[in-house]
Amino acid sequence: MRLTPAQARQLVHLSDGGSLPRKQVSKSLLPLLEEAHMVHLEKSGSSYVVRGVPGKIEAFAEQQWGIRDLRRFADARTENRTRESLAEIASDSKALPNSPLSGLFLRSFGNCSLAGQPLARTPPGSAIFISPAQLPHLRITAGTLVAIENVRCLLHFESARPHFTDEKLADFALVLRWSWGTAWQRWVRTWPGKLLHFPDYDRAGLRIFATELLPHRPDAQLLIPENLEALLSERGSRDLYLRHEHLRVLKANHSEIAQISASIDSARKGLEQESLLY
Repeated sequence: MRLTPAQARQLVHLSDGGSLPRKQVSKSLLPLLEEAHMVHLEKSGSSYVVRGVPGKIEAFAEQQWGIRDLRRFADARTENRTRESLAEIASDSKALPNSPLSGLFLRSFGNCSLAGQPLARTPPGSAIFISPAQLPHLRITAGTLVAIENVRCLLHFESARPHFTDEKLADFALVLRWSWGTAWQRWVRTWPGKLLHFPDYDRAGLRIFATELLPHRPDAQLLIPENLEALLSERGSRDLYLRHEHLRVLKANHSEIAQISASIDSARKGLEQESLLY
């Protein structure tokens, strides 16, 4: 068996002399620990707890799985692990799934820097990849950051730009929203600028804004085309509206959610953000 970070966290707890209810210990892990005399069972009411033997489990983890640093392995979450770090702490760069493209894609317009170095302007059709490890060194000095759902809308935002007021987008950078993770959520909570979300104009798109952005940035705003009603009438999809009609509108008292909800309900159409590109 391969050790998971969740199992490693149990081992760290047991290594410190802690105990866990027997039913909570991984069924694939417990027999190995018992056979190696790394734990012992203690009666607790009508059940048992598993108590670790201090000072032995970390050496056992290295012998059994090649894990040199059990505590770092236990903390090797998706957003903070790399193949290099896994090779160092677990003797195996593939000890855990690790996507080389975990991170986010950014378009800078001369208003971003990374580790003190200015990022160039990104022309249409291109974006800059920021890994989770680089994220703490990212500085966005733009007044506004626009979170986008769709890759093509990120790469060709210039085509959609005329639908939005100059006031909302006087100085902005763009980020692809779906690549957010825990590290990004922490970063965006402390970023001092304005956060805008470019959604799909249907109930599903509004739910993403309500559940994925507002919990981390209650001051986030929606990017709403000046001509939304005309776009819904001319380019909107009745099928798209009907597909999501069953979804309850969340945060319905949010003024911009209420505005878009009223528009799509009135038209009985939904509008994907890609429709703004042509």
